[in-house]
Amino acid sequence: MANGAPSIQDQVRAALESAVREAKAPGAVAYVGDIEHTHAHVATGARQLVPDLLPAETDTVYDLASLTKVVATTTAIMLLTENGTVDLGAPVSKYLPIPAFGLITVKHCITHTAGLNPGRPFYKECNTIDAMLERYAAIPLKWPPGTRWLYSDVGFMILGRIVERASGEKLDAFCQKRIFDPLELRDTRFNPPAKWATRCAATEQCPWRGRMMIGQVHDENAYAVGGVAGHAGLFGTASDLAAYIRALLTDRILKRETVDRMLNLNVTPAWPWQGVGWQLDAWPTKNFGFLPARDSAGHAGWTGTSAWLDRKAGRFAILLSNTCHPSRATRDNETLRRSFHTPIGKMYYPNSTNVHTGLDRLVREDFRDLRGKRVALLTHHAAIDQFGRHILDVFARAPDVTIVRLFSPEHGIGGQAEAGASVGAQQAPIPVVSLYGKRTAPTRDELHGIDTLVIDLQDVGARYYTYAATMKACLKACADAGVPVLVLDRPNPAGGVTLEGPIAANPNSLVCWGAVPARHGMTMGEIAEWFRANDLKDSKLNLSVNLLDSWQPERLFDECSLAWVPPSPNIPTPQTALLYTGTCLFEGTNVSEGRGTDAPFATIGAPWIDAARVIAALPAEATAGLRIEPIVYTPRSIPGKASSPKFKDEECEGVRIGVADAAAARPFAATVAMFCAMKRVHANKFAWEKSFDVLAGSSALRERIDRGDDPMRIIADYAAPLAAFDAVRPKLYVQIT
Repeated sequence: MANGAPSIQDQVRAALESAVREAKAPGAVAYVGDIEHTHAHVATGARQLVPDLLPAETDTVYDLASLTKVVATTTAIMLLTENGTVDLGAPVSKYLPIPAFGLITVKHCITHTAGLNPGRPFYKECNTIDAMLERYAAIPLKWPPGTRWLYSDVGFMILGRIVERASGEKLDAFCQKRIFDPLELRDTRFNPPAKWATRCAATEQCPWRGRMMIGQVHDENAYAVGGVAGHAGLFGTASDLAAYIRALLTDRILKRETVDRMLNLNVTPAWPWQGVGWQLDAWPTKNFGFLPARDSAGHAGWTGTSAWLDRKAGRFAILLSNTCHPSRATRDNETLRRSFHTPIGKMYYPNSTNVHTGLDRLVREDFRDLRGKRVALLTHHAAIDQFGRHILDVFARAPDVTIVRLFSPEHGIGGQAEAGASVGAQQAPIPVVSLYGKRTAPTRDELHGIDTLVIDLQDVGARYYTYAATMKACLKACADAGVPVLVLDRPNPAGGVTLEGPIAANPNSLVCWGAVPARHGMTMGEIAEWFRANDLKDSKLNLSVNLLDSWQPERLFDECSLAWVPPSPNIPTPQTALLYTGTCLFEGTNVSEGRGTDAPFATIGAPWIDAARVIAALPAEATAGLRIEPIVYTPRSIPGKASSPKFKDEECEGVRIGVADAAAARPFAATVAMFCAMKRVHANKFAWEKSFDVLAGSSALRERIDRGDDPMRIIADYAAPLAAFDAVRPKLYVQIT
């Protein structure tokens, strides 16, 4: 690549070597590419450690384990649906003579929502798939089909047998004829021939079978029934798997409408991230590895295999390993996949990731920590899951969770009240108690009988925003009342790396709630942890945080693949939230901060401002990443947003601030520079309001500007305190360099 940058091949090799080293895996093969091109195909380490040391090579044949489910079984089932032989909505008993499976449909099996148990060691007593399924049929379902998700090998054992009964062919023969041969997958099959053993990666020294498994399926249940089953048994190479994925992406193995159906997010209400066979938009910290784009699909296998594909971009990445060699005691698939797929994902998607919120995690974990509990929520309208469902609609699906009370912050539960407007209590099916206005904390009576207070609020990343103050009051009340608190975390829209402004010296108000910087870099979960370690360090606060998944601190909101819901009427976009970390300070001056316009906190002005002179006085380094342009505007009354804005109906001159490079933008620095410029250009007209020192955390900033200090000197003097704060603040998320 140009300028000495490492090639994709080199980057993939480095990621693979690092992943193998971190996971202490024997070795691995990676294949990264798109529909037309191979970007990298590399191997590292060993395919076998004992009894002989043999290197992993790009043509090493791996036990694909549960990749069998998607490459073989799912494809076979969908081929049979295309010709009308199998109906996904039909009961399993239509194809298999097992009445106990009559309530389970084919779709339930292929989406892991059948209520079947994950698997039992029936390999010790059964040697046919039918005998094994009869044993499973005698086990009661864990819950009614279609109501919950639980990954299960058994459903795919059933599907493999359905392929055989519906097609009249053995599963391996059907797959060979209909999938592997047409796609010329010469190194993919069940029960590979003995001559392949010299290329096969070893798996485990199996105590049950008394030998090292090489070229024979590791999965005991699949082995017991002859090595051919719907859940495991397939062997293959990275090259063949790449050929299969390319065929899937280009509609050469299944029809486009079939693949659309398979890879549709939210096709399974009980588990929105489950497609037909494939995992969709999966969770990077879990077994399926990191899928870097919201539109991606993937799957993984127990032996250390995984693959993801992005149908929209036509990209894919394959990772094959034998982490269970020589023993499952050393197997660490989670580390292997995270360490490989994360840098590969960032290489291809440097400016986006598929963030899941704490609310999404709650759904994913099936409300595990709240089952059987009476809960109260501190929340608002912006608390939605990744599919746009409000938290109350999400909780309506929660099994055995009762919401007894809602608490609302500033702007109300619906987020429509103007800044500073009090919101009264509401008596709805669930009582709503306002914590803004006359009081800011729940009473002990309101917390009586509550098992957990759940907090889900979208913050904006600025110390002036009142939601963290409301949370602090609730944390203290819950600590005093002995009520546990669960915070469902959300991204900081201003990111978690850049800190700006002074550390507040007088943190004693709703708009200055802690000794933190103006742009503090923390999520609400991290702020809660900060309160626990500081303001509430002597309390008995019982706090848990449902972490974000796939969020890194360097990510701004636009990079998260999440819908933005304005958390308050005058924060319409994530860019507004970023600018607000600085321009909110104009509320403490006699200058309009843009309320009453279509761009609040991005439109700064007054009737007496000479925009050209102010802009000319701004140092370039203060406005890096921003566009500063002159503007003439007239603030208007906007019900619900700004009923009486500064300079209502008066023509103002000023600046319009745009975000050109969000990562480089420093809104607080730009704001300080504008104050200094206005003070110099309009010394007799620019003035401070009493609220400025409250917003700024002390009088120090105002006094330095009044003295005529250089704005960049002011900003530079914050560096050491910010570094000291950064060293001690809670950091729940890891930055990817």
